Amino acid sequence: MRVLITFEPYARSISPYDLLSRINCGQVVEWGRNKCIVDLSNCDSNALALIRDVNYVAHVSIIDRVINRDLDSLFATTKEVLMSLVGGGDGTFKVIVKRMDKKYPMTSVELAKKLGEYLAQFARADLEDPDYIIYVEVREGSFIVAHSTRDLFRKRREAIPRDWVDIPVN
Repeated sequence: MRVLITFEPYARSISPYDLLSRINCGQVVEWGRNKCIVDLSNCDSNALALIRDVNYVAHVSIIDRVINRDLDSLFATTKEVLMSLVGGGDGTFKVIVKRMDKKYPMTSVELAKKLGEYLAQFARADLEDPDYIIYVEVREGSFIVAHSTRDLFRKRREAIPRDWVDIPVN
């Protein structure tokens, strides 16, 4: 299983290898500004929970597929992912799109809206408190399609950690 991990903005200088040393498994597949892709195939089943509990991890998404940048394929793949999550049940969803390739003709909001309208035929959308998050990252030649649950994606912290800046306390 591969996961896309986004770090908090204050943690840009932290290496994903620090994260792997905390969970004692995994392999970095890709590493970029403020995020990384990690292969957890050699990890225990509790690895996602361990990652989620690291204070500088903002979001965790499970990568379902990396596909060519074709809108029809994106719609079919996201429908497949959503149906596997809700399974005809009563789950709610939200679509989040991040555009790494700023030359892509649609903005993140436009693509998220278009995908959300399409997927709303198959499950109920809930933008405030969804059960599942369909995450799409627009890359130069591909789309990364991932999903997350409410607990994995949501930030657990209520405030910025006190140790993120070295200011002496009098």
